Parts: sequence; structure tokens; C-alpha cells
Amino acid sequence: MVDIPNEVTQMQNDGDIPKTVAELPQDSDVSEVEPYKISFSKYNNKLCEISELGKNKGNKALTILKEIGTKVFSRADFQKHNIQTKGISYDGAYKPLYSKIADGIEIKELFLQGTGRIFYFDIEPERMLYIVAIKENHFETEKVRR
Repeated sequence: MVDIPNEVTQMQNDGDIPKTVAELPQDSDVSEVEPYKISFSKYNNKLCEISELGKNKGNKALTILKEIGTKVFSRADFQKHNIQTKGISYDGAYKPLYSKIADGIEIKELFLQGTGRIFYFDIEPERMLYIVAIKENHFETEKVRR
């Protein structure tokens, strides 16, 4: 947070705001004004189904990613912009998503149309969203094993 300059606290008369107060210093941290950046550096090519996305799911995926990259500044903004997400556990059919991902990271899913999903994790302080996989068909999570 920027401290209030002494010149402002000592102003006696009504007048113009000093230029040093009206502008942010160049060295101040203004990262809160930058939206999330999207990275595919943790993408799992073995699970990739981008080429199988139907037209509507492909359009929805691009729309969501564009919205995240331009309008999402914090995790709260996902809900604010009606971007549906849900955490997934390191369990069953989801286990392959967690390969090559550090312990303690929670992968979430973004809902496309029908069974389409974008799996990702984010690091909020850095405003980075890492795409792990894009799937046309959701994982088979309710299989009954005998």
C-alpha cells in the first residue's frame, strides 16, 4: 500500500492535488491490475483431446480462456464472471492429471459444454493459470469395479 505523502496532509487551502500524489510512482507494485496469465508449460499431451473438441466446446474453451486472460484478476473473479470451476481429488481416474505436478497442488476443472473440461491449477499470488489438460469427454469417474 502506498503511504499518503506529507504534502497532502499539510495542505492548508483548497487547490490542485500535487502531481506527486496524483500519479503512481514507477517503482510501485501495480500487479493487482494485471489479469491472470495462461500457461501450457504443465500441459499433459497424453491426455490431450483438443483436436476432438466439437465446434461448440472449442468455442466455449476459447471464450473462457479469453475471459480469464482479460478479466480475471483473482480467484473471486471466476465466480463474478460465471466461470464454473470445481476442485478434483487425486483419486481414481483423475490420477493421471497429477503426474508431473508438485505435491500439494489442487487441480480444478472448468466446465465446457456437456462433458468437455479444461483441467488446470492456478497460483493466485502470481496470477498464473496452468492448463493441465483439455478433454472432449470427462474422465470415467463413476465406474463400478468388480
